[in-house]
Amino acid sequence: MLKRAVALLLAIALLAGCLPQEPDARVLFIGNSYTFYNDLPQMVAELADSVGMRIEVESVTKGGAGLRDHLRDGVAGERIKSGDFDYVVIQEQSAVPSDATAAHELMFPAANAFATQAASSGAQLILFETWGHRSGFAQTGHSTYWTMQRAINSTYDELSALLGKPVAPAGEAWLLSLQSNSGIRLHDPDDSHPSLEGSYLAALVITATITGESPDNMRVDLGVPAETAGQLRLSASSAMAP
Repeated sequence: MLKRAVALLLAIALLAGCLPQEPDARVLFIGNSYTFYNDLPQMVAELADSVGMRIEVESVTKGGAGLRDHLRDGVAGERIKSGDFDYVVIQEQSAVPSDATAAHELMFPAANAFATQAASSGAQLILFETWGHRSGFAQTGHSTYWTMQRAINSTYDELSALLGKPVAPAGEAWLLSLQSNSGIRLHDPDDSHPSLEGSYLAALVITATITGESPDNMRVDLGVPAETAGQLRLSASSAMAP
C-alpha cells in the first residue's frame, strides 16, 4: 500500500513538472521596427528569466507606425482589453519625440489613450524611450545625434510626469554608452535602427523597469560579445540609477 502511495505521488510530481507553468507576468509591446528589430521582446523575456522572473511577451508592431496609427487601427487596443497583460510597453515613432510640437499633437494624446486602456484592463503602462538617429534628423531641427537624443529624453520625461507612468530610459542608456567612447556601435548601418548591441542595451533597461532588478545582475549576453555585453550592462545600470 505504501509503495502504491509513493508511486502515485511520484507520478503526480512528474505530471506537474510536464504541465506548462503560468508566467509571472505578461507583457504587450506596441511599436514599430525599433521594437521588432532583433526581436527585442524576446530579449526582454530571456533577460527577465536570468533574474528569476518568467514573463510571456506579445507584440503589436508595424514598420514606421506611430502611437496614433496604432490607436486608430484598434488592434493594439483590442489586445490590451482581451490579453490579460500585466504591462503594456509603448514606443513612439522615432522622430516624433524629437519635435515638441509633433509630440504634443500626436504622441501625448495617443499615449494618454493607451494609458487609460491599460489602466482599465489592470495593466501598468511603460514608456519605451528610444534613441536619436546617428546623424540627427534635419526635419525636426537636429543636425546631430546629441541634440536629437536630448530632445527625445526631455519629451519622454515630460510625458512621464504628465501621465504618472514610468519611463524605460533606453535612450538615456544609449547616450551614456556613446558618451563613454567605448566604440560600441549601437546603430544599424542605416544610422537609425538598432544593431544587436543597441537592442540588447534597450532590452536591459526595459527588463530592469519591469523586474526592478539591476541590469548588472542580468548575466546573459544573447549573442553580444561578453566584454561588450558587460560594458552595456554598466551603461544600462547608470541610466536606471535614481
